[in-house]
Amino acid sequence: MQISKRDFLLARAVCLVQLGIAGMMALAFGVYVGRPQAYAALFGGLTAVAPTLYFAIRIFVRPADATPQQMVGALFRGEIGKLGLTAVLFWVGVMIFAKQFFALMATYAACLLAYWLVMARVGFDRKQG
Repeated sequence: MQISKRDFLLARAVCLVQLGIAGMMALAFGVYVGRPQAYAALFGGLTAVAPTLYFAIRIFVRPADATPQQMVGALFRGEIGKLGLTAVLFWVGVMIFAKQFFALMATYAACLLAYWLVMARVGFDRKQG
């Protein structure tokens, strides 16, 4: 079982959209609320992007001749690691940005929209072509 180039491009697109959302949210918080909220927003973006990137690496760094069982194992390990990394990053975020937690959480939630935005775009492209 081999991961296609299209799947890799989808994962890359999700990470790039998340980075873009995080940057826009940090800029908005920085302009309208203040620099500490902008930093919290950047950390919220990191809390979304880092686990997504970790999961993608766990999935895509597999030998071409991996068995289906190895792929399923990689999926489970990747998802468990992603959840654990998210929890740790939120814990660190609360410790550092307790007073700016809204900015952190709002940016994290906005970054989760990246999955839907990318998939909506892929679905739209598929209907066009």
